[in-house]
This record gives sequence, C-alpha cells and structure tokens, in this order.
Amino acid sequence: MTIRLAENFEYPQVLAHYEACNYKGGLNENDQVILAIDLDIIGAVRLCIENDVKVLRGMYIKTGFRRKGIGASLLTYLKDHTAMEGCYCLPYRHLKKFYGIIGFEEITAQAAPEFLAERFQRYSGAGGKDVIIMQIKKQTK
Repeated sequence: MTIRLAENFEYPQVLAHYEACNYKGGLNENDQVILAIDLDIIGAVRLCIENDVKVLRGMYIKTGFRRKGIGASLLTYLKDHTAMEGCYCLPYRHLKKFYGIIGFEEITAQAAPEFLAERFQRYSGAGGKDVIIMQIKKQTK
C-alpha cells in the first residue's frame, strides 16, 4: 500500500471512490487529497480551504479495508507533510480518539467558525448524526 498526495488528473478516480463510499461532499480542484492505494484507491481524505479556514473532510476507506490502520496512515501522512495547525473537522463522536492521534481536540460550536457551527447544527439536527467539532490548535510533530 502507498500513501501519497493525489494529482489533479486523478480527481475523477477520487470522485468515483467517494461515490462508491456514498460520500456526497464533492471535491474541489483546490483541495489537497491524500490517497491510500493498493492497485486502486482504497482510501482518501481531503484538506479543504473553506472561508479561509482549513477543514479536513471526506475520510473514507473502502469496505474490506477498514480497521487495518489505513485511516491512521492517512492522518499520519497529513501530520508529517502538511501544516495542520488551525485545521477543523466534524467527525462522528466515536472517532474522537482516532482524530486525536494527530492533535485534533474537541471544541464547542461557539468556538468554531460560524459556517462550521452551522454545518454542525445541520448534521446533528433532529434525528441527525452524532458528530463533534474538532480543531488542531497547535501542531505537534
């Protein structure tokens, strides 16, 4: 397995991976996408700039490859190759420890940028997802 930064010409394959994983968050040509490849894309995560804020989105590993450390490898790659300080994410609550491995800490909606607080409210609304807001306040190496 190889972990690496995707090239823009690979974005159609990344979108196909996301569709296969039922991710509907899309992909922007300015996003940085980190891939896990084993003959084909088996995992991806993207680092976006939204409203001048870094946001980690779209961590998806193909069924059959989950719980094998691939997601942790993607996070480690990001930590080692990207300035993550100030980055936010909105993971499911049960993944708090997982995202914490690279320094994400849970914060309140009031401490998040307004657009993320609004997204959090949409996600966690009536019958919604059990999500939290996390941020890397200080980069650790």
